[in-house]
Amino acid sequence: MRVKVVENLRKTGIPFISDVPWGTHIAAFYETKKDYFEIMVPYIAAGLENHEYCMWIVSDPVKPMEAVKALGDAVPELDTYWTQIEILSDAE
Repeated sequence: MRVKVVENLRKTGIPFISDVPWGTHIAAFYETKKDYFEIMVPYIAAGLENHEYCMWIVSDPVKPMEAVKALGDAVPELDTYWTQIEILSDAE
């Protein structure tokens, strides 16, 4: 049996998901905005810390400015990352 060793794993920032290979897709179910932000904020923050370009598309009932505030609360230096992130509504 051959075991494939995966290199260049990426940190997800999500506490219950370990490091994953680039290109991994993650689906998450949530009930409240709090649940949603508990998953998305660490995920986006990890991408920013890894110098990745991040696009966060939110939909009702979440508004883009709510996402900016939640991310800003978790990433104090958020202003330094605006060249590598976009936060848009699904209508945009």
